[in-house]
Amino acid sequence: MPQARLPDINTAFIKYRNEAIGAMKRKDYDNMHGALNGLNGLLPEQYRVIISSAKYEELTKEDITYECKTCTAQKGEPVEIYKEQVQVFDLYPDRMQRLLFGGQSETVWKCPKCDSTHRLQDTVINITKLQDPYFIKVVPDPPNKKTGLMDKLRFDIEVKKWAWQMLNELEHQMAKFRDDNWMRGEDLGDMEDIDGGEENE
Repeated sequence: MPQARLPDINTAFIKYRNEAIGAMKRKDYDNMHGALNGLNGLLPEQYRVIISSAKYEELTKEDITYECKTCTAQKGEPVEIYKEQVQVFDLYPDRMQRLLFGGQSETVWKCPKCDSTHRLQDTVINITKLQDPYFIKVVPDPPNKKTGLMDKLRFDIEVKKWAWQMLNELEHQMAKFRDDNWMRGEDLGDMEDIDGGEENE
């Protein structure tokens, strides 16, 4: 049963966590990766962190929408159009407008729903993104040092940033695993020395 496995998993988790952090400080990135993979392997499958740049980008991408004034007026509530659906272009004045107001163009966009055109500078633009800190059980692929593409200092910064991100996700999943499997009222006397990780925050 999961409850019976928790003390052993906790002990191994602490061991691998300490090894991962120590290896990272020593810049021993092979052992660091090995320890992080060991941490991930300790968790039951449904709690394991997925390593995928494509999945990570999908989950963390910003959603940008433009509010259409015409559609909003018709519906009586804000109508937002995703940026990917919007055509933005420069609108040049006709000959009479050039004579009266000058020859400057304006950046505008066309709503695909009502076909109306709006000045970009007058448009309400909403940006939705994940708020830090976030835990999504997914991290991007680790950085790879390639000769001529990433210098040593930059690689050290990037790989440590990735390692902490991976470790934080692992800690969060471990805390969820504990929460899901520690039964209320269970005698936890033998587990007093177990590190509670993020669940104690």
